[in-house]
Amino acid sequence: MMEEWNSGRMNAYPFHFEPIYHDKIWGGRNLRRLFGRDLPDGNIGESWELADIEQGVSVVANGPAAGTSLTDLTRQMGRDLLGAAAAWPGGRFPLLLKLLDASDILSLQVHPDERAVKEIGPPAALKTECWFVLDSRRGFIYKGVTPGVDAAAFRKAIEADACEEVCNRYDVAVGDFHYLPAGTVHALGAGVVVAEVQTPSDTTYRVTDWGRGREIHVERSMQCIRFAPSAAPPGNAPPTLLATPYFSVALRRISGGGTRLLPSGRCAAVMFLGLEGDLEVIHDGPTEPAIPARAGETLLIPAALKNPAVRCSAGCAWLEITLPEQR
Repeated sequence: MMEEWNSGRMNAYPFHFEPIYHDKIWGGRNLRRLFGRDLPDGNIGESWELADIEQGVSVVANGPAAGTSLTDLTRQMGRDLLGAAAAWPGGRFPLLLKLLDASDILSLQVHPDERAVKEIGPPAALKTECWFVLDSRRGFIYKGVTPGVDAAAFRKAIEADACEEVCNRYDVAVGDFHYLPAGTVHALGAGVVVAEVQTPSDTTYRVTDWGRGREIHVERSMQCIRFAPSAAPPGNAPPTLLATPYFSVALRRISGGGTRLLPSGRCAAVMFLGLEGDLEVIHDGPTEPAIPARAGETLLIPAALKNPAVRCSAGCAWLEITLPEQR
């Protein structure tokens, strides 16, 4: 399919991808309840909406490029897809987008930052992420250690099986947003569904798994946890929720119906959160000029697309994720 599609200059259009589902000990069936997903059997904890890592690669689901992997799409389209943004090492797409359904609490865990990756070496990879809360049934999260807790105090808490006593706990509601820079110890609590935006990495070290018997990684976790508070990155002015060296996230809305332009000349991923009425992404290109979308779906908008815009008949909201441009 890709060879035939590449016979001339590629036509850019908004790309849908097949979800990659992961059965998890803490997962559930809420993606069916919230978004009408036809889920495979099991406790589906993760739906990888846009992925290009060794553990999973997304495949285009619509249009002439259907069946093409995101890896091939990124390498073949180049700047037509990424614009001035850089691919990840190996030519891979530089984002990983997920939906997470926590029907039980996740492990208390940490991901490595750049310093820890250098110390640990391959296959460890940087993992910075953020969560936007889509559903909360009296849900909560743990994020960061409590003030004054250092490495020695945290290790004592691990030995006493009392990690939750030295971590910040936050009750969460729909619409809450949390930034989790690499090095932040954290856990998604039971009763929460989130959209997760992150760097393309699956490196996770568990501090504790609450007695469920899975492997834990105390020494690696202690190597990665940053006990000093993390400063929020600059540039966070509404509607921008977060601006990091790896990605930026903005919350966009249309109320009462209408059209809103998407970034032009830049690669953007759009995660639709909720909508009323009909919704589609439109553009001026000859291929797939209008792409219908539903709540819970993600579209990838190539940089070469002309005048991309969201059009809805009533109201809608979405996360708009863009990549930093190379200088």
